[in-house]
Amino acid sequence: MMWLPDFGKLVRVGLPNRLRGEVWEACSGAMYLRFANQGVYHGLLNTYAGQTSISTEEIEKDLNRSLPEYAAYQTQEGIDRLRRVLTAYSWRNPELGYCQAMNIVTSALLIYTTEEQAFWILNVLVDRMCPGYYSTSMYGALLDQIIFEQLVKKTMPILWDHFKKRDVQLSVACLPWFLSLYINSMPLLFAFRVLDCLFMDGPKVLFQIGHLLIAILKLNGEELLQTKDDSAFLDILKQFFTTLDTPLNHGEKRESKNLTYREFSIVTDELILELRRQNQLKVVAGIESYTKRSAIRHLKDIAGFNKEDIAIVYDKFFAALYYAKSKSDKTDRMDVETFHSFLGTLTEWAQPEPLDGSVEMTIHYQLGEAFVHRLFKYFHHDHYSGINFQDVVLGLSDILHGDLMSQIGLFFTLYAQDKQQVLTSRDIVTMGKEIFWLLRQLKGDTIAWDAVCSLMVHSYEQYEITLGYENNNGLLAHRLAELSMTDQSASLYERTSQLESILSDVHFPLIEISLPCFRMVVLINETLEIFFDSGFSHSFMLEKSAAERQKSLGRELFDNLFTQGKHLAKETIAYRPRLSPVPSPSNSQMTGRTSPTPSYFLGATSTVDRPGQETTMSDEIDHLLTELGHLDV
Repeated sequence: MMWLPDFGKLVRVGLPNRLRGEVWEACSGAMYLRFANQGVYHGLLNTYAGQTSISTEEIEKDLNRSLPEYAAYQTQEGIDRLRRVLTAYSWRNPELGYCQAMNIVTSALLIYTTEEQAFWILNVLVDRMCPGYYSTSMYGALLDQIIFEQLVKKTMPILWDHFKKRDVQLSVACLPWFLSLYINSMPLLFAFRVLDCLFMDGPKVLFQIGHLLIAILKLNGEELLQTKDDSAFLDILKQFFTTLDTPLNHGEKRESKNLTYREFSIVTDELILELRRQNQLKVVAGIESYTKRSAIRHLKDIAGFNKEDIAIVYDKFFAALYYAKSKSDKTDRMDVETFHSFLGTLTEWAQPEPLDGSVEMTIHYQLGEAFVHRLFKYFHHDHYSGINFQDVVLGLSDILHGDLMSQIGLFFTLYAQDKQQVLTSRDIVTMGKEIFWLLRQLKGDTIAWDAVCSLMVHSYEQYEITLGYENNNGLLAHRLAELSMTDQSASLYERTSQLESILSDVHFPLIEISLPCFRMVVLINETLEIFFDSGFSHSFMLEKSAAERQKSLGRELFDNLFTQGKHLAKETIAYRPRLSPVPSPSNSQMTGRTSPTPSYFLGATSTVDRPGQETTMSDEIDHLLTELGHLDV
């Protein structure tokens, strides 16, 4: 029957209840998934029986709020069926898991389908027909809301202007239509008819129905032009939905029929496809911008960073997290490896170098890893594993905003073992090796070695002064000469070995120095003083490279668009296999007219090139996410 050219007409007239589930499954293509994956649904239930996750906990909260007016969901059997379908999907797609409104859609599907049928139809809806609707960011739903507003603006300019003057947010009122596929917005009898058309014609039906509803409201009264705020607009919509089953008189029927054909013919697959392509990058950028500003606002301490710098720190932090994590690992904390990658975007000395197997490169690598581990430990402020965005902000502030004395104190803290208030001989030798590793990259080998020799010798000098010994200039000169007269061509291995040998040298007894003594050691040598005063902090650069600026545009959201949500721009329209070379007649065919794309959309300029529109869209996205209380960090 689906091969017949009249199939579309029959679906629009109304499906028999006993056939509705099968037709939904066939039209959506879920039938093919079920046949190709036999046993998967029940296998998921058996495999994960008794297991819990964040998604299953959220599912439990929403089970009793799923179509409460429908009698089946007041019984344990109905609730159990809904639980099984939602739980199975959350385990099949753990990256997404479960999102609100999925319970509403699934509960409607289960009225006419088996559990397994509903499971596969839900897969098609979430992954192919409405990608991005049911996700943490809801980028797909927000994108379609922007498109819906553009349609209303172009076709009903007077009404649109009134909404803007009164600050009536059309998208806030209509977003639940799209998320629940109208199931929660109108009587179930009519919502099922919407689903009939949705599975047959694809997502454009959501726009057609929404556009038609606004047009009918505009036709039947001036109430909309009298609205002064969102609440008045919502009241009119609620009142309208309660009268959907009220019979119309003959004149109203004729006018509504003509209006239906006219409004439906405006919204075509090609138009929706083009508008999605135009707006998707802006929507993604708007969500990311909102997310960034929300995360920054929620910091307890911005630690002296200005707006521009804290935004750069945010971008680099979450970029490192995103590109380092596995797809199943959702975390906002860095481990040591990710922290190292993060530092590599800020400073050259932390950038990885390939190991060639030589002793020189091995020691270079080991010293770098050891120093990064010290910084990681310093940044870590709580008992949780890893460091979060706040930890990074505080740690970087200590490095970038500290004066000479605080920087000396920072290094003292880095190397004082077990939070003791002194540096031992071992601590000083370790510091000497790692500072030499740093300075040789910033100043060269000769200057770096002279500075480290001064650090070692004057540390012993300060220790002897604290013990009350007289200053022995001869011994001091001997120790300094013994270290500094190393061959200038000595390798990193030879230099570090010489520093290590100090621990067994009788001329360098075991010592302990306090922070005040360590300050004196640093201030004696000009190279060390400059390094602690500005050299180390200036090795960090808070700026974004061109490559980073390109990558920062909605990393996770963009990845969703082009992996699990690739169908957003290309395959959403062709969401089911072509059953017949003879397409179902469209509304325009039924009226004997063609449906060309309106002239005002032809050759439309991408919103990327229109700064004025970018600001407006960003404001709209901000308002939508704020109204939803949404924060996706």
